[in-house]
Amino acid sequence: MEPQDRTSLPIGGLDLSLTDTGIAVVDPVGSIAVQRARSAGKKIDSLAVKARRFEQHADAIVAAVEGCGDVVIESPAYGMPQGAVDLGGLRWLVLTRLVAAGHRVHEINPMHVKKYATGETRADKDVVVAMVVRRYPQAAVTNNNTADAVVLVAMLARHLGRPLEQGPLSQTRQDAFDKVTWSA
Repeated sequence: MEPQDRTSLPIGGLDLSLTDTGIAVVDPVGSIAVQRARSAGKKIDSLAVKARRFEQHADAIVAAVEGCGDVVIESPAYGMPQGAVDLGGLRWLVLTRLVAAGHRVHEINPMHVKKYATGETRADKDVVVAMVVRRYPQAAVTNNNTADAVVLVAMLARHLGRPLEQGPLSQTRQDAFDKVTWSA
């Protein structure tokens, strides 16, 4: 995919989760479509069952951003131990599929996502959801995963010169945006 083609393509934001991934896709005119990719399993599932579930979940996530040029995900939150190894596995399954499909993939630290959404790096998930619902009323946000996906794709849209917000950012939000290292 040629870089000049990317301006006319949708872009996607993914908040990866083992059970309920938030997905936000912005079309070239700025409309936001939000969805969830869900997967259920048990801690006692065999490795073979888990592997098949993760493969199917990764396939569903990547299918949801088919047609997007750029896709952004959260970078790992290394301070969060619960399921970190499994989530890391899902993350790499999704990343390798996205790259193989020709997407330009970016990642943003979760603290920068929260700061962009709320002005605080350690904002409570409910505060993030409330701010996203208020700031992006056109997005059908249903939980914290879809809220994070909307913030991710809003940051990507701004990076690509297609901001979803009117006017300049507050200094706090601009600081969060400026800390992101975008993929080339």
